[in-house]
Amino acid sequence: MSTIRGIEHLGITVPDHDAAVAFFKAAFGAEVMFSQTAAHGGPFPAEEIGALNGLRAGTAMKKVTVLRLGNGPNVEIFEIDRPGGKSETNIADLGISHFSVNSDDLGALAEKFSEAGGELLSKIYDLGDPEDGQGNRGVFGRTPWGLLVEMQQIESPMTYLPGATARRWLPESEEA
Repeated sequence: MSTIRGIEHLGITVPDHDAAVAFFKAAFGAEVMFSQTAAHGGPFPAEEIGALNGLRAGTAMKKVTVLRLGNGPNVEIFEIDRPGGKSETNIADLGISHFSVNSDDLGALAEKFSEAGGELLSKIYDLGDPEDGQGNRGVFGRTPWGLLVEMQQIESPMTYLPGATARRWLPESEEA
């Protein structure tokens, strides 16, 4: 038996905290829940918090804000004074390459994503097996800072392998 309830939040390091928060608000209707920097000041140097969260020595968290994104995990936005790594995520890279949001209107979501400054990688497409089904569609996009985001609209049940004991969790519509 698992002792976890589910994913509570995703942490995303961005080059510009304020621009990222504005993008998430415009693209996904995100709401600011709280800001660690507003509550506790900052920056937070690795020498003070690195033992708690693994922040690399010699760096500091400049700004930290947690956003509410519909009916799913929260998103925590970090700006680090000297970030490392690559700015553009790719499915072929090790580690978390993207996150996915589910929508009742994928066309409207993709349009808002683009208007907010994101780049769609293709046109909206029908999802394939085992996610195929009437109305099941998706599209990938990149945020202005290079993060890969998958957007989906899933209206029909998935196909499961014989003997599958778990079913995919999907956020319920806020209208439900």
